[in-house]
Amino acid sequence: MILIIIVSCGGWPLGTLAQQPAGIDWQHHAQSIVSALDYIAVDYPEAVQNGTVLNANEYAEQREFAATVQALLVALPPRSEQNALIEQAAVLTELIEQRATGRVIADHCRLLAARLVDVYGLTTAPRVAPNLAMAAPLFTEQCGGCHGTSGQGDGLAGAALDPSPTNFLNVERARQRSLYSLYSTISLGVQDTGMTSFAHLSETERWALAFYVAGLRDDSAIIAEGKKLWDQGMLNEALPTLGSLTSRTPAELEANNAEEIAPTLAYLRHHPEVLERSATSPVERTKQELQNALVAYRNNQPELSLQLALTAYLEGYELIESPLATLDRDLAIGIERDMQILRGLIRDRVSPKILSNSINGLQIRLAEADVLLTEQGSSPMMLFISALLILLREGLEAILIIAAMGLYLRRTEQTKSLRYLHCGWIAALAVGALTWLGIKTVIDISGAQREVIEGAAALLAAFVLLYVGIWMHRQGHAAQWQSFLNERLGRSLSKGALWGVAGLSFIAVYREILETALFYETLWLQSAQALPLIAGAATAGLGLVALGWLVFRMGARLPLRQFFQFNGVLMFALAVVFAGKGVSALQEAGWIAATFVNLPRIDWLGLYPTAQSAGIQLSIFAIGATWLLLSSRQTSNVGNERS
Repeated sequence: MILIIIVSCGGWPLGTLAQQPAGIDWQHHAQSIVSALDYIAVDYPEAVQNGTVLNANEYAEQREFAATVQALLVALPPRSEQNALIEQAAVLTELIEQRATGRVIADHCRLLAARLVDVYGLTTAPRVAPNLAMAAPLFTEQCGGCHGTSGQGDGLAGAALDPSPTNFLNVERARQRSLYSLYSTISLGVQDTGMTSFAHLSETERWALAFYVAGLRDDSAIIAEGKKLWDQGMLNEALPTLGSLTSRTPAELEANNAEEIAPTLAYLRHHPEVLERSATSPVERTKQELQNALVAYRNNQPELSLQLALTAYLEGYELIESPLATLDRDLAIGIERDMQILRGLIRDRVSPKILSNSINGLQIRLAEADVLLTEQGSSPMMLFISALLILLREGLEAILIIAAMGLYLRRTEQTKSLRYLHCGWIAALAVGALTWLGIKTVIDISGAQREVIEGAAALLAAFVLLYVGIWMHRQGHAAQWQSFLNERLGRSLSKGALWGVAGLSFIAVYREILETALFYETLWLQSAQALPLIAGAATAGLGLVALGWLVFRMGARLPLRQFFQFNGVLMFALAVVFAGKGVSALQEAGWIAATFVNLPRIDWLGLYPTAQSAGIQLSIFAIGATWLLLSSRQTSNVGNERS
């Protein structure tokens, strides 16, 4: 039970460790550059006007920030356009020295920041739309002391600060700031000012704050007007994704859409969830990250390249792998295998040309998958089949464990203890739902972290099932059976054993929740058709219940001693399946290397064509077979002695 608690409650820290590859600290510096450029663009016009310095301290700060930008650019990893960025920063420094106009400085800063984001592939948008319900109390607690409860910069703690805290209701100033620049400032702070870093907050909380402070000046009337414009299709093409909303300033967007953009932006700042359906498709995300991985590899950054290749799979392709397998299993398995091979090539430090050829081949197959999913994947029948197969596949092992353990409790007259079993799987459903809700609102969890949780849980379950299988099979032999009848049958199980039953029930169900919810959400976002998904899930649920009932009935008809032997073998088999799936999940998360061997892939048996997953399955199988052989000989010897 301690191990189960560690896995279920401590999986996120473990997953976080898996997400800290070496060699990517430069991203912090790159974001600092963007933040500094934003600060210059917004504050320089207040320090210099018409070639005259109005505020000497502010002007000196702008010069210092410009020098910092140059120094940080030099320290970034090599890129083909790095020198051009450095030269552009030098021009910015010279313009500030010449006391150029605020418009010239602001435009130069925006251009340099945009090129930096493009060259280094910085993420400028949240992974999911932020939950603004958390933002108001967060702002009051974290920011209200300096910025004031209404955001006008009049908080008591900010009275002594120089420069004064930002007034978020200043319209002209707000027009010059993108949501990403606000997020960056919240994350990194501003050097030599009272604005400290809020990196202790989660990424989700920081994005929620950025959206909240940007929308403080919006009233209900302008938000309602923006909703009407959005519903009419106004600017839907200009703002197709969260990234298009967060990466550009209102001033930039107003250049071409002056009348409509202000209310539309107000609406989207308060309802960013409407842009989630327009987010980059999983296939496009995969292709983009693969191209980024190639660029990083060519720039002698293999660690970053490997991380990007993992992201391409976990945050992109994996989301459509299951629906694609319904349409073309060979294509789906082939792409997954090629992506594992690609990660192996990066680890082996092959030439950039070999890696490029591998990625080009993947891009062709991904384009084929995209066409297939677009043309056939969104039909009601395919959605129904996908929803059906996903739940059947994910729930098979869990329903077998619950049925077998429930039958064991009934056959040993421990019916009062069934509540522990039911508490386990019901708690798993509840915790799984809360976990998914948390991922969508508060908790940051990546694809790799999810795979680590699932992999660790599967391996733990495998070893627990191996132990349970050995114990149950022991009770099927004459001597042990007689002892069991005399000492245990009819007596209540210990509290520890009962909580162990609940724990096994919990972990068997919980490990399937995240992946199932993820796949279903992907199907929903790609189709927006609820009925086929509901029908497929309901049919699969009935099928799993029927399977559990069948196992229950078969076991109930067996003599008690044979029942124990049957249940023991079932636990052995499930241990083998869980072990294979656990290793496969950790391979997908990048924790374990994949060495391919000539074996078939059978998902429902947990059989994958890698030496690592096959190796642990053979080990568990060998342990079970050895135990069966030794126990059979022992039973035979006892029988001979008695005769």
